Amino acid sequence: MKTKTIICFIFTVFILLSCEKKPKYEIYENHEISACGINDPMKNSQWISEFIEKNMESTNNITIYLYSNSETKEENIVIDITPNGGENSNVSIDPFFWKKVYSCAGVQMFVSESEGIDREGWNHFFFSGQNSIEGIIWYSKIVY
Repeated sequence: MKTKTIICFIFTVFILLSCEKKPKYEIYENHEISACGINDPMKNSQWISEFIEKNMESTNNITIYLYSNSETKEENIVIDITPNGGENSNVSIDPFFWKKVYSCAGVQMFVSESEGIDREGWNHFFFSGQNSIEGIIWYSKIVY
């Protein structure tokens, strides 16, 4: 009887240890926000909705922000990606993180990567005090 109990215990421990834990993700969708003159840009902006669709299964932390310039009232979209790393990451191992600033039309204006910053306009955009976050459009992040 003891042998049976020990074998069952060892078998149970083996199964529990061999199970791979799948990471859990929290997804936030803001359908109330208006960005670049578009209500609900998650659905009504082609390039934003395509980006979200393409990255819905990503294992990286991704946030899409709406920024607004206090002087010109110009709006921009900032996409911030921070890989969770490890073998589950589907972003190139070269950039450990990156942040890209886009125009409302989806044209990339400048980018920051862990390898270095494309300084053209970067400091003015983020450090002039004129541009600030108006809201979050979408995010997906790992929850530990």
